[in-house]
Amino acid sequence: MALQTPTPSASSAQSGVYKLDLSEVLSSILLDDTDFLSEVGVSGDAATQTKHSWIEDALNATTIKQTAGNSYLSGTSSTVIVFSANISRITAGTLLRDQISGTVGEVVQVTAVNGVSATVTRGYGSSSPVAHASAATYDIIANPRPQGMTGPADESTTRSLVYNYTQIFSKGVNLTGTALAIEHAGVSQEDDYQIDLRLRELKRELDRTLIMGIRAPNDVTTGTYGTMGGIIEFCSFLNTGNLVTTAETLTPSVLNTLAKKCWDNGATPSFVLVGGVQKQKISTFDQEYRRSTLDTRRAGYTVEEFVSDLGVNLRIIVDRWMPNDVCIVGDMSRVKVMPLMGRAFSLEKLAKTGDRELWQIVGEYTAEFRNADKAFASHLNLKQ
Repeated sequence: MALQTPTPSASSAQSGVYKLDLSEVLSSILLDDTDFLSEVGVSGDAATQTKHSWIEDALNATTIKQTAGNSYLSGTSSTVIVFSANISRITAGTLLRDQISGTVGEVVQVTAVNGVSATVTRGYGSSSPVAHASAATYDIIANPRPQGMTGPADESTTRSLVYNYTQIFSKGVNLTGTALAIEHAGVSQEDDYQIDLRLRELKRELDRTLIMGIRAPNDVTTGTYGTMGGIIEFCSFLNTGNLVTTAETLTPSVLNTLAKKCWDNGATPSFVLVGGVQKQKISTFDQEYRRSTLDTRRAGYTVEEFVSDLGVNLRIIVDRWMPNDVCIVGDMSRVKVMPLMGRAFSLEKLAKTGDRELWQIVGEYTAEFRNADKAFASHLNLKQ
């Protein structure tokens, strides 16, 4: 007989409806998956403030981009390039090579820097001059120094302060004396059972927030709702360095492109985070190459790792709560979940109120996504 547990209007009605299934087996659909949270884990570190901050730093850039619409190496004789950023990375003597295919044969050497302009010698060494496109990106091969130099300029960069807020996660359990006293089908102790369900719900809520959370717009104070930002916000909205929004189907080429965006910035991509729809697409990537024997009695296939064309293995994390049009590739070592000091999930029995027993489960957590603009690449608007 199927279990029937209509919601009682009062505790006095519970004894008449709670024990209907004599099999003593309780069946329920929990939907308590926490796959991304399970992969990340909870750090042994703890936040010390509701506004949790961390310092980010990076090595100097190894590329420099010409500013479109200004002087550039349009032919084989022009010698002035106007750059848009990282001009402090080049000096007299610097060797530059255009990244664009077809023009990588020429190396130029900087002879002077004035403001955002650099004067160069064309066809350095064994290379030959070729025409370069506007807005070309140049690799900074090296910054050779002359003999007897007086000393190079300081190239220290300013560290950035990044932050996330803590968020309180809480559930309550409120049971009447009657509910605690009567016998329930499949449940040995009603309070333990309800507390277990609420804890599962809190873990699920933390997992969903780790993915879809939005950081509070203001500092958290008494009476305000502190909310922590999740991975989608940090690598798609707050940081757009590796964001792709093209409406396209997820393919091996798309995944390889996302992995390379992280790799180009110095990160080591190690995971792919997707929902159910995109996971199904990943599992058909090499479908046409699969073979089975005639006596095969099982059908079906899944992919747990994707080997990128860079030789990097990406673990596939499928999370029930991940939006179906989003895919994120990233470096797992840059993700951290932690509680506020002394505020990990804990169960507390509250003061008794009349003929009722009250409990609360409460925890306060935040997350770090370090170097999110470089260590992660996100694709929104994927076809479903």
